[in-house]
Amino acid sequence: MLKRFKKILPALLSLTLLLVFIEGNTFAAEQNKLRVLFVGNSYTYYHSMPQMFKNLVHCQFPGTEVTAKFIGGGGATLKKHWDVGEALQEIRTAHWDYVILQGQSMFGSANLADPDSPKQFFEYARKFDREIQQSSAQTVFFMTWCRQNAPDQQQYLTRAYLKIADDLQSTVAPVGMVWEKLRQRPKVNLYMNDGSHPTETGSYVAALTVLTTLFDTIPSRAPGELYGYEILRGGVLSKEKVRLCSLPEEQVSIILGVLQSVQR
Repeated sequence: MLKRFKKILPALLSLTLLLVFIEGNTFAAEQNKLRVLFVGNSYTYYHSMPQMFKNLVHCQFPGTEVTAKFIGGGGATLKKHWDVGEALQEIRTAHWDYVILQGQSMFGSANLADPDSPKQFFEYARKFDREIQQSSAQTVFFMTWCRQNAPDQQQYLTRAYLKIADDLQSTVAPVGMVWEKLRQRPKVNLYMNDGSHPTETGSYVAALTVLTTLFDTIPSRAPGELYGYEILRGGVLSKEKVRLCSLPEEQVSIILGVLQSVQR
């Protein structure tokens, strides 16, 4: 049975310090089936993050049958997803419990400080949310992280994701907020050399944040080594399982501690 919950997340704004109440749904652990559709771009599919999520659910809730599907491509925005129509078709014809929406991470970075700059993101987030609600699924927003060389931009990304989730009474997986805190930990390397895309550790953080958001619980322990099918071009899965990540126990403990501080 899905249960209602209310979270308080700090908006971390430089101009306006607010508490934003995000109301959504969490997956009850006693259910034995979970279907999650991920709609996004390379920030979602790098290192097969949806497969990491699936593996983590199996480890934390043995016996749960998990379907985790990804639709997207490099640099895809919600507008592009809407125009292409593949994600819409999945939402309308399949029966998903959750649809995870990950918007393009910059919103036209030059104007991020302008509260109205992510208008297109808001417009298509609302369009997708209407479709998701009509399908009886739940909308969850995947809050992205800022570029490594522009840490001040995180506050604007945070504000945008919290605002749209508040407006739609949906849920946020606060990946960007978790990354922001983890950047202060030198033992946790989140960024690849391009200063944008996630390392396998960064993708692991995203997967664990999505899990804790959907299940409304933070595990005391989690495996650092995960196996699953690699997400190939077009969202196709590899025929054989591969090792998706291998994190030392110390890193996993740091990540869990930061998750606790962000999601409490």
